[in-house]
Amino acid sequence: NAYVSGTSQFVSKVDFDDDVCVSGNSILVGNLAVGGTTTIGGAVSIAGALSVGGAANFASTVTIVGATNLLGSVAVSGKAELGGDVCVSGNSILVGNLTVGGTTTIGGATSIAGALSVGGATNLLSTLTVAGKAEFDGDVCVSGNSRVVGNLTVDGTATIGGTVTMADSL
Repeated sequence: NAYVSGTSQFVSKVDFDDDVCVSGNSILVGNLAVGGTTTIGGAVSIAGALSVGGAANFASTVTIVGATNLLGSVAVSGKAELGGDVCVSGNSILVGNLTVGGTTTIGGATSIAGALSVGGATNLLSTLTVAGKAEFDGDVCVSGNSRVVGNLTVDGTATIGGTVTMADSL
């Protein structure tokens, strides 16, 4: 066993054939290359860039301060919560149900392949075209002129409050 007290300086390469134990702080001025698995038992602080050449596994929470660029696919197997605005510049595919808690604005054409259920008042600010049968279970109020292009069948009493003009006789 060798015991060295004080500062030691080695001018050339030093090889150790077995474990090396350093009980105080270590300062490495040059590059560090590790050829095997590395286990660090305490916190790690890196002042410069970190580059990982293989897969990285994190067994606990990861906190990233600053902008983050993910340049490949991202898979999230649990719930994802985003605390700010979300901007998606490509197409979006949602496979499950979608619940929106606030106002929704859709800037382009919208196609709904299934049934549409609206629980509150609905304002349509332009033309409405219905390709199939339309049923109204309550009163219908039309504020402007109405035109029926096909036949008109009334199963109840009809009250007309103004002049009736017919192009043909009754």
